[in-house]
Amino acid sequence: MALYCAVKHPQMFATVTTIGCSGVACPEGADEFEPEWLIQNECYEMIHQMMERHEEAHQGNWQEFMRQSAQDWRQYPQLTRNELSRITCPALFIAGEHDDFATEEQLQELCSCVQDSRYLVALGCSHRPHMLREQPILINDSILQFLNNHAIG
Repeated sequence: MALYCAVKHPQMFATVTTIGCSGVACPEGADEFEPEWLIQNECYEMIHQMMERHEEAHQGNWQEFMRQSAQDWRQYPQLTRNELSRITCPALFIAGEHDDFATEEQLQELCSCVQDSRYLVALGCSHRPHMLREQPILINDSILQFLNNHAIG
């Protein structure tokens, strides 16, 4: 979402930061997040985590939430290199070392499209390096440092 907004309305952004976003659609593995697949393969721990982590978003309907999330992964983002080059503000792209949805190579490619951008790969982390079980202090400190370096006014 942040990339789309920064492309369409660059004048409204001082900086942009993303976590776990490669800038391209990533359909690989999306089928494994469909609720039917999770139930059939007895991925009850994953189901429990999704229900717990995203309760506010799914409001009790975790299955529809997972279906929509998987569909989004298959389709978005759909931005061209030319569109990404319209992002004119400083950008920080973050991913975990073991993030299948935003690899270091993909972040490098994204940075090659967006001027004044940089990326951070959090060692030992997965798709959500900012979560409690991963490295939230590193991620928060990195974002705060980035924002301090690009303060408005």
